[in-house]
Amino acid sequence: MTRYAHYVGSLPAELTTGDRGVMQWFADRSNGSPVTAVPCDLDPDWILDYLRTRKKHDDVFELVRAGAWADYSDFPSYGIRPGRTLQPQHVSMDRVERIGAVVAEFEALQRSRPELAETKVQISQPNPLDLAMFVFAGAAVSAGLPVGQALRRRNLVVDALRHLPVFTEAVLQEVAEVNDRYGDRVVWQLESPIALLSMVKAEQLHMQWALVSVVARQLAGILGRMHELGAETTVHLCYGDYSHKSLLSPPTLAPAVKLLNTSARLLSKQGSPLPPVHIPCAHGAEPAPLDANFYAPLRKLDPDWRLIAGVVSPDSAADSAQALSLFEQAAARTAYGVAAACGLGRCTVDAAEQAAATTVALARIGETHG
Repeated sequence: MTRYAHYVGSLPAELTTGDRGVMQWFADRSNGSPVTAVPCDLDPDWILDYLRTRKKHDDVFELVRAGAWADYSDFPSYGIRPGRTLQPQHVSMDRVERIGAVVAEFEALQRSRPELAETKVQISQPNPLDLAMFVFAGAAVSAGLPVGQALRRRNLVVDALRHLPVFTEAVLQEVAEVNDRYGDRVVWQLESPIALLSMVKAEQLHMQWALVSVVARQLAGILGRMHELGAETTVHLCYGDYSHKSLLSPPTLAPAVKLLNTSARLLSKQGSPLPPVHIPCAHGAEPAPLDANFYAPLRKLDPDWRLIAGVVSPDSAADSAQALSLFEQAAARTAYGVAAACGLGRCTVDAAEQAAATTVALARIGETHG
């Protein structure tokens, strides 16, 4: 059975040569193999440009903690000026016209590449939870999600959660407008490192019982509302990859399985289908483990999830293939897709080339399990 090649999105700065150039790069390296979509990330640094440009609303936002972006502990945090009320326009990503330009370039690419006729362009969409947390509580989101620092800055976390509905409405307004214009050509990649990282931290503290329902309810809620809008969605979980370093290193895939199983039950109650989900196995610069125990929790994962195995490392195609085998054996099914753990923006050009080649090669392996 042939799997899909899945590209999470970003490319090294040297390869980010405009929308057409980025999409052409991915199309060229697919060699006619089926892909989930052709990505065109609008910000190679995920949401850094979004965070910087909150300054344009300095009549509403005030900087409460400065940051120079050196690492996760050096992110700034914003607050709301006294007497002002946060509105969706203050936190909108303002990308409708920009996405339209991407779609136009993708259509031109399709005309020259018949194999892409049924393929869509992939637009990365940060989960509103992540947008809110990084805007208001960037100071509490640092390496390892330290509990002491988070507690000392719990007012920032409270602000983020209190304003989460505003971020949610802003995201849904943009998704709705884009979907009305280009819905038959766009697939959204909903990206939520905070959801997965909170599960990893909760497992470390033996507190999953307290967090899983809250985090899964938010994730299922945004997925359900995007489905109601008619938006096609893929979920991308992540351990963080700023400067090619993860925020946390998971001992197994148990936190991801717990989050996804709880989300699946909530989506089922809503009557929403389960989208494909990208499960990262590598993290930061570390390759996917070659220990079967790491993947064993997949045995308990809801079978309706279409799994994209984030096992590809640019360092070793053979190790990536072994990791994929362990992933599929534990899940008792063939993966829907194969991918690297995150975007390629923090890789060298050579590493990005190798990761893409390995992704396509593994997607073509015909072996099945289960």
